Parts: sequence; structure tokens; C-alpha cells
Amino acid sequence: MKKILLSLLFVSYLNGDAQNQIQEFNFNGTLNNELNTISFMGSNDFVADREGIAGKAQRLNNKALEAVIDNLPQGNTARTVSIWVKFNDIASANYIWGYGSAYNAQYFGLLHQGTTSSNSDLSLAGWGAANDVIVSTGLAKGIWYQYTITFDGTVSKIYRNGELLKYLNGLKRSTKGNIFRLGEINTSVGINADIDDLKIYDGALTDEQVLESYNKSKPLITAISETTVSAKTAKGTVRTKTNAKSTISSSIIANKDVNAGTKNIEVFSQGEKVLGSNSSMNINDLPEGTYLLKITNTPGKKITSK
Repeated sequence: MKKILLSLLFVSYLNGDAQNQIQEFNFNGTLNNELNTISFMGSNDFVADREGIAGKAQRLNNKALEAVIDNLPQGNTARTVSIWVKFNDIASANYIWGYGSAYNAQYFGLLHQGTTSSNSDLSLAGWGAANDVIVSTGLAKGIWYQYTITFDGTVSKIYRNGELLKYLNGLKRSTKGNIFRLGEINTSVGINADIDDLKIYDGALTDEQVLESYNKSKPLITAISETTVSAKTAKGTVRTKTNAKSTISSSIIANKDVNAGTKNIEVFSQGEKVLGSNSSMNINDLPEGTYLLKITNTPGKKITSK
């Protein structure tokens, strides 16, 4: 009886630990992993993280970092990769991360295509168009996003900020390689972004675990607007729900004279002003994300007697 109980406890332990975190790089003033056993190679440039704390994120501007990680998930095995990214330029493609070989289905990586609009193709690349998962989504520079990619051996999923953007069922992967690259696809460098908190798992996180990871690590700022994305999928459709329950005007606020004065309206993201003027601002110009709205009065003209 004791042997049966021990066996059941062991099986329960294995099932509960099915998504082992095998690597974590927090970039808090170092390129080493959390255990100080592996380090990214390349020149460092430490900058403020999504909380505005100096020296706790890494900037990649047309340069790449590489690390040899021997326990990266290979072949068709399950995996999860999550990372925080703030793009400093979106006109050109940003190769976020990747590993594997430049052969059919042997690569596994994430990239954002360049754009001159407010939308960009986000691609989970497998080397070969038939092996890619692509979704068009809103994108803006200067805003921190958390990207999470999961693969359970059958289904590939792309999440951003805890929300499922797209999934594709049936892709078989043959990932082969132990060099994990930031800022390049295979050997082609292309990125202008800040990165933080890279985590790699040897199993696929669930929807609930991905959302929990985002909620635990998102920056603590006031939310005033959050748009959502409806993503088309090749097999199955994922539609995200909008937060608004009623139709609202596309104008955040129109300035009017108030006691012979005006209103100054400013919109901030992670401590940086992204919009601000004395004229009305269009909410459609803002990509999905979390913002802080600041409204102040400007003094009206004083009239004095002669």
C-alpha cells in the first residue's frame, strides 16, 4: 500500500512540474542567468526596465547577444519562451529571439516585421512559410510588451500581455540547435529594442499560467485605455473581448475654455509622454497598452483695470 501511495505521489509530482523553468535571465546589471552558470556573449548596454529602474534591462540597437544553452527544448518537444520587449523603432524588422538551424522546421524564433502604420505582422518563425505562425497586431514604440510563445508538441500559441493572439494546430517541429540568440534571426542582426526578463520552460504553459505570469510582472501604472485585437487563425479563431461595454467617442477629450482658461492633456506610458497638446487627441492613434492620463488647467488671461 505504501509503495502504491509513493508511486501516486511521484506521478502527481511529475504532472505538477510539467512546465519546469529551465532558464531565466533578468538582466539586472548582468548578462548571466539566475544561477550564474550561463552568460550571453556580446557588449552590454543596461537601461531602465519597465518600472523605470535604471540598469535592469538590456538595450539592443543593431547588435545581438548569443548564449550557448545546452538544455534548450529540441525536436518536437514542448516548450515556452517569454520575454518583455520595448521597441525603440518599428519601421524596420525586430528579430526578438530565436534558436535552431536554418533548415525546414528546425528553427524556432519570434520577430516583428517592420511597419509604417500602427499594425505589424508578428511571426513565430519555423524556417519555411509552412512552419510559421503569423498574426497582424497593433504595435507602437516606447511601450513595454510581454510576449509568450508556447508549443505542446502539437499546438503553437502566441500571446501578448497575457492574451492569446493566435494558435495553430498540427505543426510539427524539428528544432535543432543550442545557441540562443537575441536580436538576430539565424545570423542576420536586426533590432532596436529594450529587452527584459527572458524565461525558458521545458513544457507548455497553460492559458491561465501565461496570464498569471503577465499579471505578476506587469508595470504598476494606471490604466485608462486598452484596445484589443481580433486575430484570424488558420485552424480555429481566437477573438479577444473588448473591455468597453458601450460605444465611446474616438476623441479622448476636446479642449474647451474653462473660465477663460484651457486644459492641458498629456498621455504617458511607462513614465514617458507619448501624446500631449492643447488640441483634441484621437484614441485611434494609440496602440493597445496601458496608459496614464494627466489633465491640468492652464491659467486664463487676467484682466486688470487701468
